[in-house]
Amino acid sequence: MFCVKCGKEGETIDSVCPECFMENKRFTTIPDHVNLFQCVHCSDFQINNKWHDYNVENAAQEAAISGICLMKGAEIDNILTSVVARDNANYRVHLDVTVTYRGFTTDEELDTIVRLKTNVCGKCSKIAGNYYEATLQIRTRDRKFDKNELEEVVDRVSKMVKDAGAENREMFISKITMIPGANGGADINLSSQALGKTVTHDLADMYGAEVKETAKLLTQKDGHDVFRLTFLVRLPAYRYGDVVMFRKKMYLVGAIRTTNTKITELKSSESFTVGNSDMTEARVIGKREEMVEAIVLTETDREVQIMHPTTFKPVELRKPQRYKTKGDTVKVFQHEEELYLLPK
Repeated sequence: MFCVKCGKEGETIDSVCPECFMENKRFTTIPDHVNLFQCVHCSDFQINNKWHDYNVENAAQEAAISGICLMKGAEIDNILTSVVARDNANYRVHLDVTVTYRGFTTDEELDTIVRLKTNVCGKCSKIAGNYYEATLQIRTRDRKFDKNELEEVVDRVSKMVKDAGAENREMFISKITMIPGANGGADINLSSQALGKTVTHDLADMYGAEVKETAKLLTQKDGHDVFRLTFLVRLPAYRYGDVVMFRKKMYLVGAIRTTNTKITELKSSESFTVGNSDMTEARVIGKREEMVEAIVLTETDREVQIMHPTTFKPVELRKPQRYKTKGDTVKVFQHEEELYLLPK
């Protein structure tokens, strides 16, 4: 085989040698200008019909790369870019492109101007329109929310949704409504029913909350019913560290799980778990903030003498069977003028 252009013998491409074939041939082109859309609300950039959290230089670089037109059969092996801002809305991008075609490699240079345009992404459009598929209702049973407790729960939900949104932009909170009054709480509108289920499960596991799910028919789409879900998450009357009256005995509340709660009887120090459905009968008689430290004066196998935390008089308390002191102080709970040792 020989080249019909230069007469060189050897391998040919379309009847010409590789050198003649590659001479004055371009495998890539790019428009003079490439538009880059940025959301006016969240500032994300649209690249190849998807929205990304880039800085503007990286976004301009990706927009320029997406604007490259490649000859059929050619492949890009590598791209090096440099971005120079002409002003706040225009960026000159230079690209050094390495291309392979039929086993032969060549380098090409491209230049374009990336023009910044404003738009609104689908996520922000939905948020502005209060789009939601599920509502999370956070409430309590037989008590008010303690100081900062509701804020803690809402912050936990917000963080979960933010983490989910980092993987999927369609996961977001469209609205948070704080409910005033003695039996207040919060309503959180979520973009996804699946997200609602995940968050609800987490809160039930974290706080031992009761969960109730209801569905409301909105419309029909393509012959299928479309529902909006409501997840009622009701936190129990008790919290970790509270003292409750349960079946005529006093217990310290321990670990709270999805289906059960660990409790320790104050007089015997005996611990066991109770189903959360049974714990609805428990009545809080002491909050964890009310537990105080008392100084240990003396101790025997059966008793510990402490200084009363308010009268400062010596008081002898009988130690529960498996009770052990740790350090120079003990934690006590006062109920109806009587002090009780709390396990540490």
